[in-house]
Amino acid sequence: FHHNPIYPKVNPRTATVTAKTADFTIPTTAQNQIYTNSGASGTVVFTLPTVVGNAGKALTFHALAAQIVRCLPVTGQAVNLNGSAVVTKYLNIAAVIGNYVDLYCDGSQWIVTGYSGVVTKEA
Repeated sequence: FHHNPIYPKVNPRTATVTAKTADFTIPTTAQNQIYTNSGASGTVVFTLPTVVGNAGKALTFHALAAQIVRCLPVTGQAVNLNGSAVVTKYLNIAAVIGNYVDLYCDGSQWIVTGYSGVVTKEA
């Protein structure tokens, strides 16, 4: 028996959608946010909030322009994709419109709880 925990996700009915065309540092106060790269002409890097004090927060990232969306953790922290949780390594959402990733903070890392399309971790 394999147990898959159910993590909270961004509620699209009540979420705030924010489009960015340039690199952006997400404030630690952000919650229930959907970030997109709508209108971007190149890679957009979203620096994630620190995991410290942010347990329980969820964020979603959508590629709405055919450009890479990058989620960058704070130095020394991790984004965990399918068990790969090497610290200070970014997560890339491939430059295909419709690709997305759901992230959840458990207080020690950002966990990818769902995605569509090609999502990769920095080597």
